[in-house]
Formats: sequence, C-alpha cells, structure tokens
Amino acid sequence: MKIYVIWRTSLRSIRNNGRRSFLTMVGIIIGVSSVIMILSLGKSFEKKTLNDLTNSKSGNATISIYFEPSNEEMYQTNISFFHEQDLMLINKVEGIVSSNFTDNKLDQFPVSLDIRGQEKSKQISLGENFDLEILKGRGLIKNDGEILNKVAVIDSELAKELFSSVDNSLGRGLRIDSCIFTIVGIFKAVKSESLFSTDAYQIAIPQKTYLTYAFSDKDTSTVDITVEKNMSPNAVVSDVIKSLSSNGTMHSKGEYKTLDSSVLTDGIGNVLTSITYFISAIAGISLFIAGIGVMNMMYISVSERTKEIGIRRSLGATKNMIRLQFLLEGLTLTMIGGFIGYIIGIVLANLLGITLGLPVSIDFSIILLAVGISSSIGLIFSVVPASEASRKELIDILR
Repeated sequence: MKIYVIWRTSLRSIRNNGRRSFLTMVGIIIGVSSVIMILSLGKSFEKKTLNDLTNSKSGNATISIYFEPSNEEMYQTNISFFHEQDLMLINKVEGIVSSNFTDNKLDQFPVSLDIRGQEKSKQISLGENFDLEILKGRGLIKNDGEILNKVAVIDSELAKELFSSVDNSLGRGLRIDSCIFTIVGIFKAVKSESLFSTDAYQIAIPQKTYLTYAFSDKDTSTVDITVEKNMSPNAVVSDVIKSLSSNGTMHSKGEYKTLDSSVLTDGIGNVLTSITYFISAIAGISLFIAGIGVMNMMYISVSERTKEIGIRRSLGATKNMIRLQFLLEGLTLTMIGGFIGYIIGIVLANLLGITLGLPVSIDFSIILLAVGISSSIGLIFSVVPASEASRKELIDILR
C-alpha cells in the first residue's frame, strides 16, 4: 500500500471524528501560537534594543577609536593623537560614512579608564554642586572650580575597582584624558533608574577645572567613525585600525584601539535571549499537555477501530502498514494544529508589535520551529498507540 493511500485513509479518519479531532488540536494551536508569539516578540525586542545601543538615529553604527601611546608621558603634552590626515585615511576605508574628532561639549559623558590593565568606560559628570552621599573625604565645593583645583570625587564601586578599597582611594591620582586629578572624596554609588539609561555617573569633577585643563572643542585623542548600516561594524573597524597602524600619523608611537561595546551588547543580547527562551519554555508546557491529549485520542481511536484493523489485516495489511497509518493520523492532526497555531501566533505578534512599536519580522527559523514542534508531538505521542494497534493479532480480533 502506497504512502499517499495510507495518508488519505488517515485524513478520512480525522474528518469522520471532526469534533474530537478539533478539540484535540486546540491544545496544539494554543501551545504553538504562544511559543511563536513570544519568540517573535522576543527576537524583535532584542534587535531593537541592540540597535538602539549601537546605532545612530540614521541606523548607522557609531564607534569610537582612540590612540594609546607607548610612552605615558605623552599624555602630559599637548600633542594631538589624531590629525586631519588620519580622518582622510579613515574615510578611504570601505564602509565608512564619516569620521570626526569626538565632540566633548557635554556635561556628562563617558571616558575610558585603564583599570588593572583593562580599558573600561565610565561616566563622568561636570559641575559645581553635587548632591552626593559622601562616604569618605569631602565633596566638591564651589571654591574648587574658582581656583581651578584639580580634584575629583568617585563612587565607592569605582574606588574598589581602582584601588581595592574605599580607604585606599583618598589622595590617589586619577588620570582622565591628559590630566591627573586628585581623589578627595568617595560617594555612595548612584544606581541607574533603568537598565539602559546613562544617568548614573561614577566620577564628578569641577566643571571649570575640566574645561581649563582637559577640555577642547574637539578631542583629538579620540575619533568617532560612522559605519554604513549594511556593513559589519567589527570588520570595518578592523580595517580602519589596520590602515591607521600602517599609515597613521602616530602609528610608530603607540597603538590604535577601539572602545569595545561588543561585550556589553553581547551580554545584553544573551540575557534577552535567555529570558525569551525561558518564557517560551513555560508556554511550551501546554504543548506537552496537548501531546498527552493526542495520545489519549489515538488510544481511543485504536480501541474503537479494532474491527477496521481486523479487516485490513485480513486483506493483507502488514503490521508496519497499520503502525504507519496511525502514526500518519497523529502526525497530520498535529501538523494541521501547528500550522493554524503558527498563523495565529504571527498575527498576534504583529498586533502586539504594532501596539508596542516593535517591528516584527518573520524569521525562517521560527517557521522551522513550528513545523518541528508539531511533527515531534505527532510522532512522539502517537508511537505507543500506533504500536499497540500494529500488535493486534487477527485471531484475537475475531474472538
């Protein structure tokens, strides 16, 4: 007996028990639609979050490149680490939209600090009066700015990172750009109100002092490059650094590096992916329950169709044919339920995406997942009933 004949017989059996088949499929539909909806929204939210972190408003990624001199004494000089020739060299690299000296006209902005051999980005805030909870030493006063005092206060977390403890931090020097500021106070770490906000800062410095000693309209120690939207930022940055390392104006006096935000974005991406999969797994419990429903229906079907099995056996059907018929019946049932569930899941995901402002894209892997889940449930939960049907002997049936 050919496969399509057996499958057609299975489809007829499902139609003959339409109400029971539909009620069995409801569990599959709910489970698959829930998983598809959660995965679609989760992936869309992950893409949007990472794009917001790494891309500019135009959709192009903006990355900073800085120069690290071999001789640290160069930080004390007024030497420019990047020149116009370097910008022209960078602009020749494929995938570069533009390159500019970093604009420093900010009250709060990130700076790169060397913390035990690793470059880490920290937030610095400029001002005269800060409402901080001082743990050690003193806070900044207005007079610090008036006399251009090179002092700074840092939070307790940064103090521990730099000098192992809060007590060891007072009176120590903190290098920011080309200047060294004396740490006169430690304040309690200010926690950011949200995961992606940058309102929390770790360093506070008198504004007039910073503007006098460390500020310039354009920071020639760092260059911001903008990468085309469809280009790989990592590959383009790698080409830029190679070009600067060979022909940059300062290539013989140090090393060109990039402020690597991939660790942050990869970490956030992994967290969001884990959360999405965890919630999907919880929603997937309904699929397991639906699978039990499929198995129960198949047991009932085998029990009710004992006479049919006997007739087929008497007409020459083998055990494998009987097993295959019931397997195809369970598989067809769950595949139809899975297809309906996929359609409903995508529709719900798009409706919620419109409400939340998330662009939902149909991922091919999600389609494969829907098909795979449906097929697996149909096969796994139909194997035992189908095997039981195939083991029925003709003599036992006639009795």
